[in-house]
Amino acid sequence: MAFTGIAAILLPEGKTNHKTLGLPVPIYADSNSSIKPNTKQAKNLIETDVFIWDEAPMAPKYALEIMDRLLRDLTKTEEPFGGKILLLGGDFRQLLPVRRNGTRSECVSLSIKYSNLWGLFETFKLFKNMRADANEIEFAKYLLEIGEGKINDENDNMEFPEEFTVETDLVQEVYGTLIEQNRFEEVSNSAILSARNADVDELNKEVVEKLDPSNERVYTSIDSAIDGEALQELITQEYLNSLNPASLPPHELRLRKNTVIMLIRNLSKNEGLCNGTRLLVIGLLNNTLQCKILTGDKKSDIVFIHRILLYNEENYPFTLARRQFPVKVAFAMTVNKSQGQSFEKMGLDLRKDVFNHGQLYVACSRVKRPSALKIYLGKQRTNAKVKNYVYKEILG
Repeated sequence: MAFTGIAAILLPEGKTNHKTLGLPVPIYADSNSSIKPNTKQAKNLIETDVFIWDEAPMAPKYALEIMDRLLRDLTKTEEPFGGKILLLGGDFRQLLPVRRNGTRSECVSLSIKYSNLWGLFETFKLFKNMRADANEIEFAKYLLEIGEGKINDENDNMEFPEEFTVETDLVQEVYGTLIEQNRFEEVSNSAILSARNADVDELNKEVVEKLDPSNERVYTSIDSAIDGEALQELITQEYLNSLNPASLPPHELRLRKNTVIMLIRNLSKNEGLCNGTRLLVIGLLNNTLQCKILTGDKKSDIVFIHRILLYNEENYPFTLARRQFPVKVAFAMTVNKSQGQSFEKMGLDLRKDVFNHGQLYVACSRVKRPSALKIYLGKQRTNAKVKNYVYKEILG
């Protein structure tokens, strides 16, 4: 199992922690599993001897603690995790749990390393980079130096060698030739990464503009506000349509044939349709998107995506309900969404700095060789220094 959908589909018979353990969304200190005794899910957990959990450092410590309580309850034993073997996998140089507007200390304290259960685990260290090409020893070493902050100055700045930086815009650098030559099947091996959703949206619009406009369709959502009775008279339809939280698709979804999109919800693990799955749009129907899967063991399968009802409960004093296709354009994506994925060519948009631990390391380590990494610093910088936040207290 893995904490994210995209990581889960990379595992044989993999499932998300949320599915396996009945974890709620979001997870809080007092949250509990939704799995009840004497159910099929409970029986499966009781009969499992070993649990393997990938991308564990991304999970808040509360997820680990929910698992412990759940297995103790189901097995009716006070042994940690019900006496089961639990193998955690992951890299603490990468992304930590997300805490909205959290301080450094709050984000660090949310890590599984700060759970009372952490002392039960024995740590084994792996030393070989399995993504980088075998002959790219220096590149693998350089990535570790980024991840551990060894080339940072006293202000958390580092500077990339000129071999990585480009002067032209990333859209042309990464996608220009592929789109001009109609090599859309190869697009799945490329991506542009940026730290912020607003910049990702801007980059995606630029790439879509390069596609044939003759088949463009615009799909609009149906929006409503719930659980905000006192505000109902003040909330207009225009206002709801204008909202664009990161967890929801846009009100206006503008697509053309051969657009790369990404699922933002888990739809069907068996069909390879998980949060983070990338797809190529091959048909734009009235109420359905016909797509080809670009990632995972279901790659090249043809699937149909329908509108669903999605909710956002965190950003506003009401719950925003939006009926829309659960996708976003994904020629560009956030660094956080890229963790667990590999690309043959990757552009990194650093016109604005990253803002969290591990983001620069995750971004740069998505490729196998240095020639595949293209970094655009923009024209507004006075030098080539960029921020590289590394919380060294989590690495010890």
